[in-house]
Amino acid sequence: MDLFDSYTTINKFYYYGLIVIINIKQLNKKLLKTFLVIIKMVNFEVIDTGAPKAGPYNLGIKTNNLIFISGQVATPEARDIKSQTFAAFEKIKKILEAAGAKVSNLVKVTVFLKNITDFNEMNNAYKEFFEQNGVSEKFPTRTTIEATCPLPYGLIEIDAIAIL
Repeated sequence: MDLFDSYTTINKFYYYGLIVIINIKQLNKKLLKTFLVIIKMVNFEVIDTGAPKAGPYNLGIKTNNLIFISGQVATPEARDIKSQTFAAFEKIKKILEAAGAKVSNLVKVTVFLKNITDFNEMNNAYKEFFEQNGVSEKFPTRTTIEATCPLPYGLIEIDAIAIL
């Protein structure tokens, strides 16, 4: 039975190792094709710069035209929020470059601050980093929240999403 021609049954099929169950009667062909494109995103490339990791995860994942970057923290040498912000973004920049992208490809950034009182200083460093990397108007969307960093010296952790 052709998946796109059936509108009366529930189909179970395997797609890239996933079991997918859909009610074809409730989906039109265009929506189903969109659904399959989303599922296809499970094919991905691991982006590894060789930097150390704190656990079983990847620094970056590239799938189709998207790059997902795990939370990056500063090295122990960086002590204040400005230097930690720059250090975390430099790691993100290396991951982007390894994936064939640039800082200007970032579309979403999440900043986790140990102390929300560091927001203004982080914000200034954030802006300075982007401007140094050719971004002065089209900054990525951003969320900033207060959270505990898993490293004792950590004042900030940043994760990001980029689009090619």
